Amino acid sequence: MICKKSTTWLLAVLLFALHIPSFSQSSQWTYDFNNGLIPIESGGPSLKQLGEPGQYIKEKIPGSEDLSRSIYVFQKNSGLQFSNIEAKGFLNKSFTIEIYFKLDELDSWKRVLDFKNRKSDYGSYIYDGKLNFYDYAIGEKAPVKAGQYVHYVYSRDFETKVIKMYINGLSKVEFKDPGTEGMLDNDQVLNFFQDDLIANHESSAGSIALIRVYDRVMTPVFIRRSYQTIAKTFKEPIAKAEKAPEKETIAPEPSVKKKSNMATVTGRIYDGRNLKPVNDAEVLVRKSNNDSLVAQTKTVDGIYNFELTPYESYRISAQADGFQSKSVSIRTTNRFEEVKSLISLSPESYTAPLSTLYFTQSTEVLEDAAMSGLDSIVAYFQKRDDLKIILKGHTDNTGDFEKNLDLSRKRVETVKAYLTGRGIPENRIEGVGYGSAQPSRVNQTEALKKSNRRVDVWAEPIKR
Repeated sequence: MICKKSTTWLLAVLLFALHIPSFSQSSQWTYDFNNGLIPIESGGPSLKQLGEPGQYIKEKIPGSEDLSRSIYVFQKNSGLQFSNIEAKGFLNKSFTIEIYFKLDELDSWKRVLDFKNRKSDYGSYIYDGKLNFYDYAIGEKAPVKAGQYVHYVYSRDFETKVIKMYINGLSKVEFKDPGTEGMLDNDQVLNFFQDDLIANHESSAGSIALIRVYDRVMTPVFIRRSYQTIAKTFKEPIAKAEKAPEKETIAPEPSVKKKSNMATVTGRIYDGRNLKPVNDAEVLVRKSNNDSLVAQTKTVDGIYNFELTPYESYRISAQADGFQSKSVSIRTTNRFEEVKSLISLSPESYTAPLSTLYFTQSTEVLEDAAMSGLDSIVAYFQKRDDLKIILKGHTDNTGDFEKNLDLSRKRVETVKAYLTGRGIPENRIEGVGYGSAQPSRVNQTEALKKSNRRVDVWAEPIKR
């Protein structure tokens, strides 16, 4: 058992060394498990147990003779929950979450934070020693090892949507939330360590020594100082990153020498149902401003790797047999930069076009960018003889309706002629022109009208 003197000393170090006040209208809630799931600060919400009830254990602090700490030990696919409703909207805007914990297993994806109350795969994980926010960002390999305590910090800025993740005081991941994936949903609960109901094997048993939540974004200096204070207090051995080169773990061709002035883009393609890598997926890179194809490759064990010109915006598209194609946008902001991205593929559903080809106003002539897109479509349909092609032609609303209808049909015929010229049998291609009747966007500006001058390429199973 820990004596009162030890408890008082340890609490004083953790609070006063960080200059964190304790008062009823707190700007943070701290849980050190000396008083169960009740926070140190008065008036705060208690944490709730998830899954199997955990145990409170007094654990000796390494390197000390008479000091110990309280920890909460949880089982696999169990953990804790913070209620934002009971906290009266504490995490509704900018916030930071700080945890000092260890996981027993790190052999695959392991959940850390869940913002959607077990209804989604999206959230914070540790995978292969890397911090990850599925499926938008992955960091470099961090010193995270099974059975060893680690200081983990997650923050989200309400105004900029920027999410940052730190390990042992150092920033490892920074990206812009594409929506509200990094915020609480209508259930208004933050779950720790318990995985969702979609792929519920992605969790580990473990122990927590400290949880602290803040109603603001904490600075990198503060986070580094917080880690240094906790590490000094708890005297844990400092985990060090593996010596193996990073490229050996993520690059399909690590022997290729990097060009000195290029940005490296690496990523992985995953099956969204089970997070397994998708091998032999085709990955295409196009410039965002003109849709020109600049690079393409195929995945090896789900991995792809490109070297691209810096200071450019690109669209990376992935397609694989049995999956619906998907695209993500990236920007290379510097030379020598390494950009990392994940692409999660869903099973084929045929509820969206495989590709959209754009045309210049009043013409049915295929542009170079459209032909590049068609080439990849040809390769796809040559392998998938169980599918037929449905072409749907469209125009903007400029000019006479009947003339636009005729133009949309001509655009369909142009695409059909290109496909048959590349070896796709004519009896596998159907097409119809809609003129201006089915705009994808409202024809209010020239930029919006441009998106309506198109032919959508759909796939449909052939009925046997």
